[in-house]
Amino acid sequence: MNKKLGILGGMGPLATVEFMMKIITQTPAHNDQEHIPMVVSSVPQIPDRTAFIMGHGTDPYPELKHSFDQLEQSGAECIVIPCNTAHYWYPQLSATSHVHTISIIDSVVQETQLRKHKTVGLLATTATMKTKMYQQKLNQYNIDVIETDDLQQQAVMAGIYEVKAGNVEKGKAMMLPVFEDMLAQGAEAVIFGCTEIPVALAEQNMNSPKQCLDSLEILAKYCVEWSYEAEHTALAS
Repeated sequence: MNKKLGILGGMGPLATVEFMMKIITQTPAHNDQEHIPMVVSSVPQIPDRTAFIMGHGTDPYPELKHSFDQLEQSGAECIVIPCNTAHYWYPQLSATSHVHTISIIDSVVQETQLRKHKTVGLLATTATMKTKMYQQKLNQYNIDVIETDDLQQQAVMAGIYEVKAGNVEKGKAMMLPVFEDMLAQGAEAVIFGCTEIPVALAEQNMNSPKQCLDSLEILAKYCVEWSYEAEHTALAS
C-alpha cells in the first residue's frame, strides 16, 4: 500500500482527526503496513469559510490553495478536503490540481443515490445551505431536500461552533432536535453536511446508520476505495 492520500484539514481540527479515524477503521488492514499512508495539512488558521461566503470575512482561497500545493509537493497522489463549506472553492482547486481529487459533496450525493433515497434532510452551515451545493446536485437526480427554517439554522450553526470549541455535548443538544424533526417531516435519512455534525451526532449514526448520511464517513469510504483500486491497478500492471 504505497498510494499516499493528502488531507487538507484543520476545518476544524477535531473533524480532521475524526476523518482520519474513519479512514483507519474502514481500511481492511491486518497490520501497520497495510494501512493507507496519509500526509495531513491541518491549518485551523484558514479563514472562516462561512463568514466569507456570507459577505463579512477574509477570502480563504489563498490559504486553501497554499495548503493544497504543499500536499502535492509532499507527494500526495489524491487530495481530499474534509470540510463541506470549503467545497465552494473545490472547482478552482481541482481545476489546477496535478493529482486526483475526491469531492465530499459528490461522494455524499453518490451514496444517496446508491441507497435509493428520494427525500433527505440536510444539516449544514448557513453558507453551504446558501450556495446550494448539495441541493442542486441532489435535485438533478430527483432527490428532494428538506431544509432548515431560520430558527433551526441558527441552532445548527450554534451547534457547529460549539463543536469547534470542543463543547461536543452542547453542540449535540442544539442539533439533535433539528435532526429528529427532519425525520418526522419524512426524510428517509439526513445528510450531515458539515464535518462537525458527525462528531456531535455520532451516537445517532451508530444506532441508526440508515437514517444518517455522514459526510466524513462517506468520504472516508471513497478514499479507501480509491487507495485499494489504485493499489490493485499497480499490481496488475
